[in-house]
Amino acid sequence: MVLFSRCLIAVEDSAVPDSAAARSRYQVPRVIGDLEPTLEAYSTSLRERRYAPRTVDIYTQCIADFIRWRSRRSRLIAPIDEALVDRFIQRPLEPCRHHARRPRRMAHEEHAALVHWLTMLRAEGRLPMRPVRGEPAIEAEIADFDRHLVEVRGLRPATRTIRRRDVRAFLKACRARGIRSLDHVRPATIAEFVADYTAGWKPASIRIAGISLRSYFAFKAISGIATTALCAAIPRVALWRLASVPPCLSDDQLAGLMAAFDRTTATGRRDYAITRCLVDLGLRGAEVARLTLDDIDWAAGTLIVRGKSRRADELPLPRATGQAIVAYLRNGRPATARREVFVRHRPPYDLPTAPSIVRNAVRYAAARCALSACVPGPHILRHTLATRLVQRGSRLKDVADLLRHRSPDTTMLYTKVDLPTLSRVAMPWPGSRP
Repeated sequence: MVLFSRCLIAVEDSAVPDSAAARSRYQVPRVIGDLEPTLEAYSTSLRERRYAPRTVDIYTQCIADFIRWRSRRSRLIAPIDEALVDRFIQRPLEPCRHHARRPRRMAHEEHAALVHWLTMLRAEGRLPMRPVRGEPAIEAEIADFDRHLVEVRGLRPATRTIRRRDVRAFLKACRARGIRSLDHVRPATIAEFVADYTAGWKPASIRIAGISLRSYFAFKAISGIATTALCAAIPRVALWRLASVPPCLSDDQLAGLMAAFDRTTATGRRDYAITRCLVDLGLRGAEVARLTLDDIDWAAGTLIVRGKSRRADELPLPRATGQAIVAYLRNGRPATARREVFVRHRPPYDLPTAPSIVRNAVRYAAARCALSACVPGPHILRHTLATRLVQRGSRLKDVADLLRHRSPDTTMLYTKVDLPTLSRVAMPWPGSRP
C-alpha cells in the first residue's frame, strides 16, 4: 500500500514549540500532508520509549529526509518497504538548500530510524505486514506446525524456534529435489538430508535435529499420513550421557569472573545480580530472564523458579543473591512497567526481557577477565555449582533437588567430577609399582 504519491515538505524557520525538540541542535521538520500525524506519532512513540532528545531529533529528521527524497521523484511508485529504504540509504548526496544547515546523517542512523518507522506503520495498519521470506507453501506448513507445537505440545518459544528451523530446512531440501509431498519421501532421502544438514555438528545438536523431524512427522501422522517408516529412517546418534566430564570453572576463575563487574554502575549491578543467580542457585539463563518481582518472597526468603515443561519450583534465596538483587532494585533498576526483575537499560524500554540479557552479562564479564575461552555461556555456571557441591560432599539427592532434575541419571553425571572420593575407591592398575 502506498501512503502517498507526492508530499510537500517544509522546514519551519521558527523555533519548534516542543520542549524536547527545542533542546536539540536541529529543528524538527514539519510535514504538510497526510504524513504529518504519522511523523508526530513517531516522535511521540520514541519519547515514550525514553529515547534521548537528541536521538529523537535525529530519527525524526531522517524520516523527513526520506519523505522529501521520495516526494521529489514523481515517477517513483514503489511501495514503502525495506527495499526502498535500502535505495534511500545508498543514494548519492544531493545538493539541497535543506542540507545547508546540517550534515547528512550516518547510514546506520537512517537505517535504525526507518526500521522503527516501518514497524510503527505496520502496527497501525498503514502498511501491509512484511512478507515472509521463502516459499509461501513452506511457510504455511511451518505456521500450521508451529500452531501444533503451541496448542498440542505446549512448547516454549525457544524450543519452537529450533523445531521450525530444522523442519524448514527439511522442507526446502525436499523442494530442491522436486518432492512436494511426504508421500514421495523415501527413507534414504531422510538419511541423506540429516547427513548433509548436520555436517560438522556436535552429536548433541544432531540429536536435536532428529527430534525436530520426529516431532514434525508425528504432527503429520495426525492428519493420516503414514510416517512410521520416515521416523525409523532418522539416524540414531551415538550420544552417551557419561562419555564426558561436565565443564566447570575453578575457584580462582570463578572469583575472577565475579570481580569483573563494575558495581558502581546500574548495568554492573544488574549483571552482577544476574550472575549471582546463576552461581548460587544454578538457574538456567531463560529462568533468570523470566524471574519476576512477584516470584520473590522476601519475608520467607524464597523465590519461585519457572523452568522447563512449565514447572514452578520454590527455592531458598541465599543471602548473597538477595543482597545483590536488592542493591540492583534500589540503585540500578530503571523506572519501567515490566514485572521482570532484570530489565533493559537502553531504549526502547518496557519490552519483554530476553535471555540475551543474561547471556551477554556473563559473556561480557568473561571477556573483561580473559575467560572467554572458558565461559561460552551462562550454563557453565550451573555445571560449576553442581561440581562444587558434589566435591564438598553434598548428597546427589540434594544436588538434584537444587538443579530440579527430573531424572536422577542426569545428576549422576556429576559423580565423575568428585575426584577425591574416586581416588579412594580406585583400584591399583595391574602391574603398576606400589
